Order: sequence, then structure tokens, then C-alpha cells
Amino acid sequence: MNIAAGKNLCMQGDNTHSFYIVKKGTLVATFKDEQNEIQTRNLGPGSTFGELSLVEGEPQEYTVRAEEDCEIEVIPQTLFQETMAEQPIWMKSVLSFLTQRNHIAKENKRKSEFITTFPSLLFILAKSDDKLIKLNTIKNELKNFSNLSSLETYKQLLILQDFRLIRLQAESLTIENETLIKLLYDTLRLRAIYKNSSHYILSLTEQAILTAFIKTAREKGELQPSGHIAVTTTDLAVQTKLSMHGMTLTLRSLETLLQKRLLQVSPKTSTKINALPGLEFIEKFSGDFDRLLNLLELNRKAPA
Repeated sequence: MNIAAGKNLCMQGDNTHSFYIVKKGTLVATFKDEQNEIQTRNLGPGSTFGELSLVEGEPQEYTVRAEEDCEIEVIPQTLFQETMAEQPIWMKSVLSFLTQRNHIAKENKRKSEFITTFPSLLFILAKSDDKLIKLNTIKNELKNFSNLSSLETYKQLLILQDFRLIRLQAESLTIENETLIKLLYDTLRLRAIYKNSSHYILSLTEQAILTAFIKTAREKGELQPSGHIAVTTTDLAVQTKLSMHGMTLTLRSLETLLQKRLLQVSPKTSTKINALPGLEFIEKFSGDFDRLLNLLELNRKAPA
């Protein structure tokens, strides 16, 4: 079958019950998603579509238009059924199984895309200079990262609203807690970099040490020129042991916090300061007090 450039091959919702194979040329398939917005995909030589219409009798998923003169192989349902009638009875069972697996694969892909797109959404919100953002702006920017539908994108925004990070309006949203959004994005980014790190925003050890740091900073913290709060290594070790029933502060337990730059050595001296193994030459640790408070709060609300 030949189709001229600019002509439609089929329309979304048609009951053609046919399977198509693109032999030559390029076509564009468009379809309306759950929110009636148009999505597109390109179909070049070797591409196929209409398998569910052929096997299960479902309406066509796409409106397909030829971008140039095309040659298409068409397999109508009648020919398919005649061919299947000549096959062993088990062939229908195999085909039914494969069709079911295809449905499962599509659903798994949708779930996977929902999860993997979440950091991209956080990135868009975190880099915005405005607290009031049009929903269409977010949807358009998200298309650079993902094929997630508008409905699925809105579901992600509802999750952020549930945690009071944003507030949704009819056609826009307001960022309620810019700091936590940036922290959540940074955490997911760092988790991707350090793949062997905990699946939690903070591991139990990190949470314990940061909680001890906050308590120590409130009681004995020193304001640094950088705006960070510093505590002595000895005071932090004492508070960690009190807070965590005897937990010993070590360089190993501090490793991921230093890698993520949540805590910093301030400074490392050439003189032995204390008797803590591995920390003898570290006088103080410093950190951004407000940022750490926000991170602990985020971990409390959404620990996984």
C-alpha cells in the first residue's frame, strides 16, 4: 500500500483492526492523552503499529499521517484470523500470553517513567527564579526529559503539594518551600552518584550524627564567617554518644556526610586535638544549620 505525503493512514479510535509495517518513508503518529493533550511519535522504516487492534480488536491508538511518500504493508484482521486458523491450537495460547506480557511491560514502563521523571521535575522547580510558575511551563520543560503524560505529571505535583512543598492553582503553582525542594533534588542526585548509599534520604547513622550536630550547635555552636555553625569534635562526639546510647563518632561514620558536604572539617590541624580514633587532628566540624534542620525535617516526612 502506498500513501502520499500529507495524507492520513488512519485516525485514533478507528476500528480498522489492522496491523501496519512501515517499509519506506516516514510517518508521524499522534494521540490524545488522558487530559486531551496531543502526544507524538515518529515512525520510520521497520516501525510497526496496530498490534492491539489486530489481535484484540481494539480501536487504533494513533492518528497516523505520512510526512513523505510512504510504502506500508497492511495486515488486516481477516487475513490474520485465516492464518491463525491454519496454525496449531497452542499458537493462540502463545499469542495470548505474549499480548498479556506486552500489557504488563507497558504498565511497568509507565510506572518506571513516573519514578525516573521525578528528579527532573524537582530540577525544574529548584532552578526556577520565580515562586509562581505556569503549569504549562512545567509540562513543556518536562518534555525535554520525559514522555510522561500531563495527568501523570499532575499526580507528581500532587505528591509535592501533600508535603507542602508547593501549592497548586488552576493553571499555576506556587513554590512554598524552595529550600526543601532543592534539598530533595540534591539528595536524589547524590544518591544517583553514590549508588551504594542508603535508599533512605538519610541513613540511620547520618540522621543520628546530624541530630547530635544540631543539638551541639544549639548549645555550644560558634558562628563562622561563612555563615555556617561550627562545633568542636569533642563536643560532637559526646553528644553523639548521649543521643545514640553509646554510639562512637568515627571518621568512617562521618564519611558520607563529608562526601555530600553536609558537614565540613573546620579546620584540620597538625596538632593532636583529642583522643578520638581517626579524628585526632580535626578540631571542629561545621555545617549550614538551617539546611541541616530542613534536611532532617524532610527525612522525617519522607524517609524513603
